Amino acid sequence: MEVMIGLEVHCQLATRSKLFCSDSTDSRESAPNENTCPICLGFPGSKPVVNRKAIDYGIMVATALNSNIARRMYFSRKSYFYPDMAKNFQVTQYEIPLALGGYVEVGDLKVRIRRVHMEEDPAKLSYVGGDITNSKYVLIDYNRAGAPLLEIVTEPDFKTPQQARAFLEKLSSMLEHIGIYDPSREASLRVDSNVSIEGGNRVEVKNITGFANVEKALGYEIVRQRGLLRMNMKAVMETRHFDAATRTTKSLRKKEAEADYGYIFDPDLPSITLSEASIKKVADAMPELPDQRVARISGSYGLDEYQAKVLVYTDKNLADFFEECCTRYAYKDPPHAANWIINYLLKSLNWNMTAIKGSKVRAGTFIEFLGLIDSGTITERYAKELIKEYVDTGISPTELAERNIRSTPKINLEEIVSAIISSNRQAVEEFKGGNARALQFMIGQVLAKTNKQADPNAIKELILKMISEAK
Repeated sequence: MEVMIGLEVHCQLATRSKLFCSDSTDSRESAPNENTCPICLGFPGSKPVVNRKAIDYGIMVATALNSNIARRMYFSRKSYFYPDMAKNFQVTQYEIPLALGGYVEVGDLKVRIRRVHMEEDPAKLSYVGGDITNSKYVLIDYNRAGAPLLEIVTEPDFKTPQQARAFLEKLSSMLEHIGIYDPSREASLRVDSNVSIEGGNRVEVKNITGFANVEKALGYEIVRQRGLLRMNMKAVMETRHFDAATRTTKSLRKKEAEADYGYIFDPDLPSITLSEASIKKVADAMPELPDQRVARISGSYGLDEYQAKVLVYTDKNLADFFEECCTRYAYKDPPHAANWIINYLLKSLNWNMTAIKGSKVRAGTFIEFLGLIDSGTITERYAKELIKEYVDTGISPTELAERNIRSTPKINLEEIVSAIISSNRQAVEEFKGGNARALQFMIGQVLAKTNKQADPNAIKELILKMISEAK
């Protein structure tokens, strides 16, 4: 059964003020409904003014998406009756959007972009005692109302939920590298997905946050629609809600047609004309995009493509951290640094459910940690344990290592190896008989006795020497 998936991605632009007024877009420390004014609440007689920075951000995104930017555009009113917009219409772009066309390459898949348009964000609704379908009542916070949104609409080019997630991860990295959105803000990236099977009706799943949830919502919806087809039933053209707790979608309402919104040009906002020079100026000032950065990091630091992609696409700040280690602190072995960041530092950060930006890890102390390994002060095996404590505390790795050494009884490696050999005669005989795993077992026993601080190679040599001398 052929699956067709299209996405509508809503990105909240990281401007300091809203799209049509001077109220702050950052409400993390604000009381509910504090950052509001007559303009974003739609009071009669209020006059909106377009935020030029938001337009520039839109041009940057359209350029990154290889889209055709409109030289003249309008804002329109999308009318609907719903409490998230006090004025009962949303200012958006419909007839003439910011940009049309474009594409993003994700592996072997070329995802076509249908349109890129700007609009104002509606208010935040909090459903008390349930979800959107069964809550006791709804609380409204208009702090978010009027924040600038950029909507990126794709063609239905995805065949699997995994493809959709891979696209969103790459798009998020592109937006973060451009510097036009803050992924740490609540609901800074929201997704509406459209799913149809075998040419049937299109079903929209609304307002999904989190890439994993997008994949789960699409997976459930595909299974649901396939089940309907097997029962000779058709999917209804409707809007559904994804419940993250049950990993299911629920029907919200019959899907509206575009004509139901009664689009008209907004009479309070003039048309916007963009000159070639103004577009070029914004495009020329764009930062490096992820694909460009992967190529540069691979070439400049001698990384393989896999290492470079993990650093860049996992988190822009992680790539920044790596480059700081190699430039500001002039670490001489970048592939070694990349290996420890990807395989051990990132694992510890994930265990602590934090990102590099919000952690206690700093490039200077991380280079200190690598220096302990490079100099032989600590073994790699012990370093894999030490990095966990380092990520937890942010304390100097040298100080942590010295603390552990002081708290550990002095190691007499020969005595420990001798004791392990004496108490594991069966393992010794198995090793003599050609069982290499028996040797690894004894090495593990010695490491446990030394709190993993001894060098495994030194242990191996000592075990072989003592067994050989005992013949």
